[in-house]
Amino acid sequence: MKTKQELTREGRGAMDYRIAEVDGVELCATRWYDNNVVNCLSTLHGCDNTDLAKRWSSKEKTHVHISRPFVIKDYNENMGGVDLLDMLISLYRINIRSVKYYMKIIFHLIDLSLVNAWLLYRRHCSQNQIHKKDVLSLLTFRIDVAKSLLQSSPPPPPVQRGRPSLQNISDRNNTTIDARAAPVPVPPTSTRIDKDHEAREIDPYLLNYSLSNLSADKSLLGEVGQIFRVCSMKTNLNNNDLNQDKETREQEIAWETTKAFAIGHHVNELNQK
Repeated sequence: MKTKQELTREGRGAMDYRIAEVDGVELCATRWYDNNVVNCLSTLHGCDNTDLAKRWSSKEKTHVHISRPFVIKDYNENMGGVDLLDMLISLYRINIRSVKYYMKIIFHLIDLSLVNAWLLYRRHCSQNQIHKKDVLSLLTFRIDVAKSLLQSSPPPPPVQRGRPSLQNISDRNNTTIDARAAPVPVPPTSTRIDKDHEAREIDPYLLNYSLSNLSADKSLLGEVGQIFRVCSMKTNLNNNDLNQDKETREQEIAWETTKAFAIGHHVNELNQK
């Protein structure tokens, strides 16, 4: 294509162009000289169609008409839209501080979409003959869009800092948390007094005979320790007053349990002899 010096020698209105085909699409590159060189690339306009543009000539001190291609004409008529869009975006731009470049691109696209949506909204209001004072401003339009996005889904529950309390855990699980249980004596009475471990009744005469004679049934002698333990603990629990002090009752149960284990150990020694 012609250089700037060549177009300058030809004067204002001089132009040059080249046509190329890329992926089945024809592209027309135009270089036109006015006060300076203007380069345009278009898939719509070629350089066959031209019109006359009115320009002021400082040399002749009057207006002159120069040749101008259609691609330059369309550019001059529509280039203000880009400047207007940049101006509207700059009014209420989403400011974000981030070292990640793509975050700025994403929020710029959001601003671009909001401005284009507002311009389309104004066009529809004009077509429906809505009064200008009833048309939302750009700021009000952006606020309404933000509110609709926030109300589209329920807000998440607030996150509380620190260790969760028992009340918060109870509310979360919809269950109540019982207080810490009291210490259980060892061995636990629930294991020895339940229905599956109930001691069998034995004739006292047979029991005395078994203790005095080592030739008695060994299985009977093995259960003597359990009989003493169960009977001792049952007697202690039944005779205690319900209003008795808790610590005193636990000490008595532990003492009776110790005596029962001692008797059972003595019986086992007799059995081994």
